[in-house]
Amino acid sequence: MYQKQRIIRTKVGLYLVVLLFFTAWGVNAQNLGSYLFPSFQAPVKYPAITPDGDYMVFLAGEGSASVAYESFLKDGKWTEPQKFEYINKLIEKTKNEVGGFGFNHDANMLLFHANMTGNYDVFYAVKTNGQWGEPVNFGAPVNSGEDEFSPTITSNMKTLFVLRNKPTRRNDLCKELLMFEKDKDGKWTGPAYLPDEMNTGCQETPFIAADNVTLYFSSMREDVVKGKKTNSSIYNIYHAQRMNENAWVLPSILSEVNTDKNNNLSPIMNSSGDYFVYNVKAPKLSAQPQKIVKSELPNAKKPGATLTLSGEITDYYTKEPLKADVIVYDAITSAEKGRFNSADDGKYSIILTAGANYKMDFTNDNYSHTYYFKDISSMSKSGKDEFNTSLYNEINLELNIYDNELFYPLNPKVSILDSISGRAVIADLKPVSDGKYNCRLKIGQNYRIHVDSDVFDAYDDYFDLRTLVFYSDFEKSIELKSTKKLVIINVVDQDGNSAFPVVFNARNLDRNEEITELKDEGNGRYTVAFRIGDTYEIDVTKVGYTYYNRNFTANNAATETIRIELDQLTVKARMVFNNITFETNSAELNVTSYEELGRVVRLMNDNPEIHLEISAHTDDVGTDALNIALSYKRAQSVVDYLVSQRIATSRLISKGYGKSQPLVPNTSNENRAKNRRVELKVIE
Repeated sequence: MYQKQRIIRTKVGLYLVVLLFFTAWGVNAQNLGSYLFPSFQAPVKYPAITPDGDYMVFLAGEGSASVAYESFLKDGKWTEPQKFEYINKLIEKTKNEVGGFGFNHDANMLLFHANMTGNYDVFYAVKTNGQWGEPVNFGAPVNSGEDEFSPTITSNMKTLFVLRNKPTRRNDLCKELLMFEKDKDGKWTGPAYLPDEMNTGCQETPFIAADNVTLYFSSMREDVVKGKKTNSSIYNIYHAQRMNENAWVLPSILSEVNTDKNNNLSPIMNSSGDYFVYNVKAPKLSAQPQKIVKSELPNAKKPGATLTLSGEITDYYTKEPLKADVIVYDAITSAEKGRFNSADDGKYSIILTAGANYKMDFTNDNYSHTYYFKDISSMSKSGKDEFNTSLYNEINLELNIYDNELFYPLNPKVSILDSISGRAVIADLKPVSDGKYNCRLKIGQNYRIHVDSDVFDAYDDYFDLRTLVFYSDFEKSIELKSTKKLVIINVVDQDGNSAFPVVFNARNLDRNEEITELKDEGNGRYTVAFRIGDTYEIDVTKVGYTYYNRNFTANNAATETIRIELDQLTVKARMVFNNITFETNSAELNVTSYEELGRVVRLMNDNPEIHLEISAHTDDVGTDALNIALSYKRAQSVVDYLVSQRIATSRLISKGYGKSQPLVPNTSNENRAKNRRVELKVIE
């Protein structure tokens, strides 16, 4: 409170003191601008301002008596500086000067120099959860065993400038400006090329602007401004610009802001370039203290326009802040322009240089990716933009499993495994509906999808979520190939000779599917593949011969041979039909018999000259008279059906033999079933 009252009471007096102060220094008041902290009587130096322009740190005092301060810009005014304890503890620990402060693009990295081991090295500290961490030495080649000072880093984090004592002028602490650059592995290399003109005389306090190409630094050198030599015994602020890897626009003096008889040091500014601050230091013999000054830069000496892109990254499901990477690419060339990180609170801030079209990839190793595009190729004025995004760490996978031939949905056993360890992530994934499975899988892992079935070939496929993931839902179709049994069919006549050619038909009774993939090997030999577990009806016919019909179940994958004998349709040729059946104790035909009867109709139509005896037989259950009567009625039912299909009555005779002509002994239910049959015998 006392300090505020004193400033108000002496407002006019302070103005006169400042005016006399300017006159004593030979300072142009218009050029000098305004002091930021006029209440500080101790020397003030090494100011550093965050890119947003809202926070500043600096030193006040001399040598080991220096004290670090921090201040915030609120409502256009800087708050009363408070001690910056992080640096002050470092000063106390080292008992040496700490300084050369600077911030990175998002103010989560503080750069400085310090003497901790007998030499001045450059360090950085990272802010985590609002607290600055332990100092980290930049290491070789940046630090060399010589003294290094005043680090400043580009907003894309790829180029670092430092000062190092000139070997030839070490005694008077004259410094040269060095540049280091990161290689593709993120390691510092250098020093990189700088033209000799950058290191004429002695250099101090470099600052690289947010556009990554405009460099401000202080230099003590001979120069000429408007035909007059400058004072070569003081430091003036210079401006230079990098055109490409090995080309610079040579330094030019900032005569618009430099004072005439005083050292001008520590040029700094915010990312938009509209707030320029530097340090004015009187000559050694002067009693006047160093001050931090705000001034205006001419437009021609301002850095290029930039866009500050900021926002928050969160977890899609929990909505909690997420620490993630932001990789910036040129959207046209795909060249990488920089890598950045969000803070622990999920917030990020990056600076983009105008004149390009950018693509930002927001990602975390175990999360999805989000792309954001921003075209600022024609932007002429610095600005700000906000982009908030959420990333997810798992996806939903939907599997659709079906038969690759029939396209029927299938419900086999499905397991999801870790492809490296083989460990089951989901041991037995259950279908949510016919042929459909759903599961959630963590990003950052490579999975193996294993499908197992008794009647289908095993299926394995990989689903890699270690790559770029941009979507939360995936759908995958799996076509299972049925396991097949190879069946070899040899067709011969009653003498064992080839009955080639024949008409071969096979039908899958389980799926009501006609089988067409029959391979004719010649000489009455055929091969066909049947699906394991299914039952087929095999039908073989040839004009002038009896026909063959049977059901066949493919129980296993072993190759099997079926020998089919077709007899010529001569008198007494006989055919047994097991698929012509009747209702129990009845002569009424079962519906299932009509398909077999249809074959009899075709046989008689294909061979119009034959006459048939239709005979029916029973097992030994029941009396002889009952079995004779029942078998006759059943034979007559078959004749009646054939007549209904326009087969002449004159070509048919019905006979009932009861149990008198068994095929096999009636010793079991299976044998009795074989004896209950209908036969056709050629009688003419």
